Amino acid sequence: MPDQFTLLLEWRRSEASVRGLSKLPSDFLASTTSYLTELRRSYEADLRENPSGRRGEISRQTYQRASQVARDIVESRVQKLLALAFQASIGGPRDAPNALPEERAVFERILASLFEYRHATAPYLEPAGSAAPTTAPSPPVQRPADRPAAPAASAPAPAPSGSQAAPTLSYVRIVKDSKPVEVGPETIELRSGDLVSVPPSVAKLLIEARVAEPVRATPPPR
Repeated sequence: MPDQFTLLLEWRRSEASVRGLSKLPSDFLASTTSYLTELRRSYEADLRENPSGRRGEISRQTYQRASQVARDIVESRVQKLLALAFQASIGGPRDAPNALPEERAVFERILASLFEYRHATAPYLEPAGSAAPTTAPSPPVQRPADRPAAPAASAPAPAPSGSQAAPTLSYVRIVKDSKPVEVGPETIELRSGDLVSVPPSVAKLLIEARVAEPVRATPPPR
């Protein structure tokens, strides 16, 4: 059976020759760590015993080469995991064939982070009805901008500057900073503590999303 160093060389060659993850023993990471630890302990003992001895120097060089080969394998596989996770996040297969147990856990965490980022910052990238593998913000604050501002857009919604509100507007107080929403031709900034007037349908969505709380349905007295 080939020694561990020869196996590392073969595994690196195999990893470089395929686009996906190559097949490795399930204990690759643990066994490689043990091998390198023992190799380092051996050459350090040899050098302590005979600092100018050839045996210790050869062992040290072997350790350095083996460490580099192992690093090449791990870094190549991490790059492949990143690519697989990205493809899965945009609708590709949610799988990482030949991934080691430790790599599969990393793949799932990367994929969850990508889904969370896409849903939180750019929900318009997600097709209707798609769902993230982990709990996404419920409901996303950005969704009101994707819906009609009002059933009958007969008049533009006022800006949250205290201008005269139409009778169909509702007042809400923003309790959490969020991304702006589009209400008719206006874009309303959502900053914690602001009092804004929006159509009832938008107000309902903001309240359900816990971004705002109801204040009153009519303008405050002057």
